[in-house]
Amino acid sequence: MRFSPPATLVVALVAACLSPQAAAFVPSGDKLADAAGRANYESRRTGALRLEVALFSEPPEAGAEPIATGRLLSDPFAGAARLDLVGRNGVEEKHLARGGTWSAWRDGQRLSRPRPLLPPFTLLQVRFGKSLRAGLRGLGVDIGAAELARSGEHDCFVIGGVDAAATDGGFARSPAVWLDSYSYDIVRVDRSDGVRFTFGPSKPFGDRRIPGFVVLEEDGKDPLWLEVRGAAPAKTSAADFRPPQNP
Repeated sequence: MRFSPPATLVVALVAACLSPQAAAFVPSGDKLADAAGRANYESRRTGALRLEVALFSEPPEAGAEPIATGRLLSDPFAGAARLDLVGRNGVEEKHLARGGTWSAWRDGQRLSRPRPLLPPFTLLQVRFGKSLRAGLRGLGVDIGAAELARSGEHDCFVIGGVDAAATDGGFARSPAVWLDSYSYDIVRVDRSDGVRFTFGPSKPFGDRRIPGFVVLEEDGKDPLWLEVRGAAPAKTSAADFRPPQNP
């Protein structure tokens, strides 16, 4: 005797299979880190880089005037980065990140509450998932958590999970890294202190593809834009990442 399930049951089963919750598959944080490392390698941006940059208080479109220009030196092997800027008024700023710490100086004087102008570019420069996971742990990201969410024009896998405070345009208080669900490029990094870095579309610099700009945001302050104007491989030494010495 052949059993035919009630039509209502069939409809319910089909609806369940087609629901976003059932259809959405989120890889583990480990697999996502591996995929992001491959994306970095395929974009040929792994290894130490020296970037020519300009800082803007508005989107860096045609006619926009930068408020500062300079260089960003970023070395994923050293786990360190340095940003040197000179403002239109001649003021010099240096931002230094190494070993999970970040500091800044203006005209040689250490700043107590600097703007977060130094993006975590090293995350975009590592080739292997193991190295990326180490960088994520340094930011406090929970690699065991991964979710689907949308950021701007991107459908994303979010390593570290989505902070509910950030879903309505607010700022996250738990660290996370957002990957485009198609390319696995890193498109956003949330820090636990209400700072957010959003990476713009990649542009070709020679045979490398690097985000053309980064939006620098923090809770309660106007955003800033750091435009990448040039990129080249770099050789670094420990001296490149030493704090400035006051005379």
